[in-house]
Amino acid sequence: MATWMDKFNGYGLYWIAQMTRRSGRFETCGMEHLAAAQASGRPIILTAWHGMTMMLVGFFSNFYDTARLVLLMPDDWRGAALEIFSSKLGAEPYPMNLHAEGGMATARRLAELVRKVKGGRDAYITPDGPEGPAYVIKPGIAFIAQKANALIIPIGAYCRHGYRMPRWDRYVIPYPFSRIAIHIGAPLAVEKGADLTAVTHHLTNVLHRVTAQAAADYYEAPRG
Repeated sequence: MATWMDKFNGYGLYWIAQMTRRSGRFETCGMEHLAAAQASGRPIILTAWHGMTMMLVGFFSNFYDTARLVLLMPDDWRGAALEIFSSKLGAEPYPMNLHAEGGMATARRLAELVRKVKGGRDAYITPDGPEGPAYVIKPGIAFIAQKANALIIPIGAYCRHGYRMPRWDRYVIPYPFSRIAIHIGAPLAVEKGADLTAVTHHLTNVLHRVTAQAAADYYEAPRG
């Protein structure tokens, strides 16, 4: 059962997300990649580095059907607040043990997530979360995409004016009315028989590239 602190944190995160959604000035590049993935009829896994999440939830609320989204999150002490946050966004929270030693219970939860995605739900996964190291992808995302026949959509985000939390992921909370650049990369398919280690290495490079491109878009965009 959620405690008062869980509720405070969950509603606080939602309030920040709403502030970002309503006041943020989103400049998006690559929407055609998202449109192509949606037109393919295959399920979609949206992915970005963990520290960009607050920039992206505002974007999703404005430009994406959040009711389609399953948000992967840890099932530890953070889970109750994050479940409240996700539910308020209209997405489905999906808590599970994200540590390698999870055992059979984690395997069953992972299989259920694959079924959800294969059945037509989209997922949002931060592959270096929930505790890092930063920019080090855990193997789960490539496995889920392969088993669910899903397309991975890499996303980068950048905001100059925001609070960067002094922790492992440099989590960014945009200030009100900030300009936020979003760069969406081309869909990545993980075919049957693909080497998941190679896929993970490639996805790491792609996420670094779209992240750098988001920063470039921010500074190259015409001033309004």
